[in-house]
Amino acid sequence: MAKLSELRIQQLKKELENCGWNTIGNKMELKARLREVMESQGIDVDEYVFNPDGDEITTKIEGKNETSQTVTSTDLNMILPAISAQTSTVTSMSSQMSSQMEEQKTHIAEMSSEITSKIEAQETRMSEMSTQITSKMETELEEQKTYMASQLEEQKTYMTSQLAKQLKAQEARISSQLEAQEIRVTSKLEAQDTKILQFEEKIEAEMDALRGRIEQLQLNRPAVSTSNPKVKTPSFDGSVPFQVFKLQFEKTAAVNNWNAEDKVAALFVALKGPAAEILQTIPEGERSNYGALMAAVERRYGSEHRKQIFQIELQNRHQRANETLQEVALDVERLAHLANADAPVEYTERVKIQSFINGIRDLETKLHTRTQS
Repeated sequence: MAKLSELRIQQLKKELENCGWNTIGNKMELKARLREVMESQGIDVDEYVFNPDGDEITTKIEGKNETSQTVTSTDLNMILPAISAQTSTVTSMSSQMSSQMEEQKTHIAEMSSEITSKIEAQETRMSEMSTQITSKMETELEEQKTYMASQLEEQKTYMTSQLAKQLKAQEARISSQLEAQEIRVTSKLEAQDTKILQFEEKIEAEMDALRGRIEQLQLNRPAVSTSNPKVKTPSFDGSVPFQVFKLQFEKTAAVNNWNAEDKVAALFVALKGPAAEILQTIPEGERSNYGALMAAVERRYGSEHRKQIFQIELQNRHQRANETLQEVALDVERLAHLANADAPVEYTERVKIQSFINGIRDLETKLHTRTQS
């Protein structure tokens, strides 16, 4: 025995099959369908007790007077025609619903086809619009590229023009500054040349006075052993190296057996030309001192002194009128080696090149040479 809620699916289907109803569906649908059939027959479903294992179905109805009534399966035969009619009605309704569902499916298919067509048409339009936009963008991009290229070319031309103007102006300023510098240097050199000429005239006058003094000393001094020397006294005018003259003079003094006084007298006689000018620079009290006389000559014509003279000459060496660049280069090379005899070769070469460029007379040639060096 079991109530409706306790029946299994197979039992529910069996009860519906006995009533001639559709047995398709899940457990809830089958319970609902069986409840509907029994309620249509006036049966209290919640109180109805099923006998799924026997041929009879017994219903126990408990009332207030606690009476009971038994309904057999024979009574069900009386309600089968009604159930069959209802089944036919349900079948008809199911057929109508199926027809309506088919119509609905057809309508949905038509709508789906229409929507698909619209989507395809929209996609076609979108593709065409995309192609048009792409073409338009490519055209605009090409126009923009052409415009930018023309702008860059114009900017390049403008910058080149401005740079050329600036370079020309800079070149003009440099040329003007170099010309002004050359004028100032030339003016200074001319002033220095004037001072040198004045100094030379002064020296010449003093030399004349000194020669007279020497002649007077030679006439008034007592006779010495140099009157008949065995070896002739060497002369010195500054054109030969001082060390060579000194060695020759010392050797001559030794051979001739000169004393200190004889050496002084012989040195006075040996100095010639520009070298004799040194005598007037020696104080009166030291003119009888051989060591002081020889030291004075060495200060003037020794190696260190001559290097300074050559350096000054190298700094002031400029191309003279009608003098070729080859002649200037040879003289500059000579002075550079004399002024830097003990310096490294690389340093001497740099000094030689710089002095040569500074000495070029023509400004354009000077600038070109400086650029190439």
